[in-house]
Amino acid sequence: MDTPDNFAKHIESGIMSSSSKALLAVILITGTSGISKISAADFIQQENIVYGNKHGLGLLMDVFTPEKQNGAGVIWVISGGMNSSRRSIPQLSNNPNFTTLLNHGYTIFAVMHSSQPKFALQEIVKDLPRAVRYIRYHAKRFGIQGNKLGVTGRSSGGQLALFLATASKDSDIAASDPIDRISSRVQAAAVYFPGTDMVNFGKKNITILEHFHSRGFKADATFDFHKWSDNTKRFERIENRADRIEYYKKLSPIVHITSDDPPVLLIHGDKDKLVPIQQSRIFDTKLKEAGIPSKLFVAGNKDHGWRHPVEGELKVFLDWFDLYLLNK
Repeated sequence: MDTPDNFAKHIESGIMSSSSKALLAVILITGTSGISKISAADFIQQENIVYGNKHGLGLLMDVFTPEKQNGAGVIWVISGGMNSSRRSIPQLSNNPNFTTLLNHGYTIFAVMHSSQPKFALQEIVKDLPRAVRYIRYHAKRFGIQGNKLGVTGRSSGGQLALFLATASKDSDIAASDPIDRISSRVQAAAVYFPGTDMVNFGKKNITILEHFHSRGFKADATFDFHKWSDNTKRFERIENRADRIEYYKKLSPIVHITSDDPPVLLIHGDKDKLVPIQQSRIFDTKLKEAGIPSKLFVAGNKDHGWRHPVEGELKVFLDWFDLYLLNK
């Protein structure tokens, strides 16, 4: 990627790469506000908005506001391997789904969560509900309607998005923080190759960590569950398999499905070895049994992720949010 410092050389030489041309269109008006306007795509990026606090640390998100908003917002869960970093945010500009949403007026909230290895999954899942509440509380500020919020994510981001969609709660009127009195429910979800049932991952009675180990994938920190002990006055590691199974179960989106959950679109490659398509198939089946609108879009001959959208993929992704957020 070219930097602004290289622009003069490119312009003087008359040679400009595609990345230079894209960057040339960027007009930075950064300051204490942390706002950048990218005129080529007609949107404004607000960086490092603190949507919550955790153990004295800020939980951050970036907001991408298109010039012509349609009134709906989509939370984009920044996550891979249950790790979330703003280093991933610049890559969004190369994601066709991201561009498609912006071009159709959706305000995108790029939400970062607390990450492994510092935080295990039992702590990570607490972050997204707070993000939803914060966004909804400040809906007018962000130029959206609070009842038009969707969520998307890929891999671990997809799993967290589904946990948000199924395990979220209504408003808590007794909460001391007015933001926490807001509902954390979303109105639609469209996710890519998510984990859904960590007790039966790929095969019955095979946990997600056992499956990952069989694939040579190290993910132990994510599932390093702890429980507070009144005797030792510290968090003790959960070692017993039966107890660990209970944690896998209660942290799996599939066990939280109820008839009032939002519509869910699942996009999954049928050759995925890391997160088997079985995870989306069983989730889709369970949604339909509960009467929830759902759709499974299968990307033929695709493994865990692919560079370019397959035929029909972008259309079904956009149509899902258009239907359930905009009633189109």
